[in-house]
Amino acid sequence: MTNDNNDTLLLDLQLIATTTFIITSIISLIIIYNEQLTVTKRDNLISEQQALNLSFYNRIAVLIVVILTLYLSYMSYKEEEVGSRAQYKSFLILGTNILTIISALVLLYVAYLNKKERSITPSDIINPLL
Repeated sequence: MTNDNNDTLLLDLQLIATTTFIITSIISLIIIYNEQLTVTKRDNLISEQQALNLSFYNRIAVLIVVILTLYLSYMSYKEEEVGSRAQYKSFLILGTNILTIISALVLLYVAYLNKKERSITPSDIINPLL
């Protein structure tokens, strides 16, 4: 694969990740708004079970985006000149992405427990994304 083709592929993956993140953000807004309707005792947009399912699958999508972002960061790190300042910055971003994956996994586990217990917790409202 030529360098131009590789750059184009990486940019395409970045566009997919960004678009997916925007969609997950919108879903999170819907969940938060629905919970606000519940708290103010108005008619909900979706049922609590639907909100739990949305939250769970939304967290899966976020995890996929974070994994894709980690891959993109790794590819960027690999392409930088060894020992350069740019490679150092790419290394820092790579480390941040690893920590973000850990956070995404914990949040997915909490969403799984909520779905299993059929109860929405403040963590779903406070941390809809990451």
